[in-house]
Amino acid sequence: MRISRSIPLFLIGAVLGFVNVSLAQTTWRTDTLMSSWMVQHQLKELHGGVGRGVVRAVDTRDLYTKLTLEAPSIPVFADSAVIRYADQYGQPLREHFRVLLGLANNYFPLIEKELGKDSLPADLKYLPMALSALNTQAGSTSGEAGLWMLNYPVALRYGLKVTAEVDERHDDVKSTKVAVRYLKDLHTRYQDWSMAIMAFACGPANVTRAQQRSSGAADYRSLYPHFTPDQRDVLPLLMAFIHLTNNAGTLGLGAYEMTTWEATDTLTAPHAIPWTTVASVLDLPEGRLHAINPTLIGPTIPIAQVFNLPEGMRSKFLILSDSLNTIAEAIEEAPKPEPVTVEVTNIVRYKVRSGDNLGSIAAKYHVSIRQLKAWNSLRSDRIYVGKRLLIHQKKREVVSAKPKLINDQSDVDGPTNSTKPKLVTDGKERLADKGIGFATYTVQSGDSLYRIAQRFPGVTAHHIMEANGIDARITPGQKLKIPRP
Repeated sequence: MRISRSIPLFLIGAVLGFVNVSLAQTTWRTDTLMSSWMVQHQLKELHGGVGRGVVRAVDTRDLYTKLTLEAPSIPVFADSAVIRYADQYGQPLREHFRVLLGLANNYFPLIEKELGKDSLPADLKYLPMALSALNTQAGSTSGEAGLWMLNYPVALRYGLKVTAEVDERHDDVKSTKVAVRYLKDLHTRYQDWSMAIMAFACGPANVTRAQQRSSGAADYRSLYPHFTPDQRDVLPLLMAFIHLTNNAGTLGLGAYEMTTWEATDTLTAPHAIPWTTVASVLDLPEGRLHAINPTLIGPTIPIAQVFNLPEGMRSKFLILSDSLNTIAEAIEEAPKPEPVTVEVTNIVRYKVRSGDNLGSIAAKYHVSIRQLKAWNSLRSDRIYVGKRLLIHQKKREVVSAKPKLINDQSDVDGPTNSTKPKLVTDGKERLADKGIGFATYTVQSGDSLYRIAQRFPGVTAHHIMEANGIDARITPGQKLKIPRP
């Protein structure tokens, strides 16, 4: 059956039964990647090498046929969500994708080698592009982590170490070996690659629930719309990235040359050492230390733990080891500032349930109906089941009386838009509604929190998420509060 391009694709999806697919595009994976110290540092070094270059529109005609040729060893599909992601990363977010391609040039040989050992389809190499944007330091709000976004039970089942201090899911080699074994076991269970890929990305239990909602469908084109928004975006992202990778040259998407493995010296911690202390004594960005030690996730290097420093730093570390002890002891013995309390505003996201009305919700949260309507731009008292309402709640929090000043450049892990110091209280940034001031920004098509933050000096994507009580998902037309530092 031929489908006319003049008919909106999301309407076609509705006719075919894919009515649950959200039109919102999720970019938090590449936003997080672009905010990492490694990428920020290397993009700065590229200087004039960063630019739009030749921009060509993504040709999505006969996309399904093209995908079958581009990834012949795994099942593929093409729908409106795939097309939206292909357009998004082919044009407005093309810089994100060029970084992703640069990382792929480093990681694909490793992944292909491990897949080949178990005779698994080589096209599975694209899966971590969609899962984590090939970011070994990636993590999700639901607990997945690393290059393959493995969850805690799977990691333990296949022998990875996951503690509050060490998380081997962030080890690219070990996590890839585990991912290949897990994919092989899932294929043995389902005897179908589309089901195995879905189960890997979303969890076998969620696949079972999706099958129950869809009368037992057994392919991911039919099933993925029945997953939650957080789960289902992996599959259309996977298809879009396969197509863009195979057509990068035609589309002018030249890969940025990215270095994923920095030469290092390996040492053993003589005692527990805070990362901040190491960074201060060696005059290194803390973000760089975390980039070359992705499995060490705690604030302190545990005693007797093997860790890495940039190549050539071993002798300096050994010479200054006494200084490390002195600084650590000074921090421990420093007088603690007297605490004070301040009024802050937290934003709650409330999902409207059956039987709710503005009056009952306002009473529950001790606010007025007028406030609810103002915060959510409501013109009437009518609300619908499933709608999410923003509710501002004021409370008093204990904070340090004398917040410390740190320089953004010393340990930045995310995008830096200003060299001005920022206030840090108890080691965490605090952006309260009171006394800060906000600008209002309307999200445009193609925007991401990373791109928006770049327009406002001193503001990061994290600031915007905190000020609005949201995660990294945004939609065109959405109103955002931009804090003014």
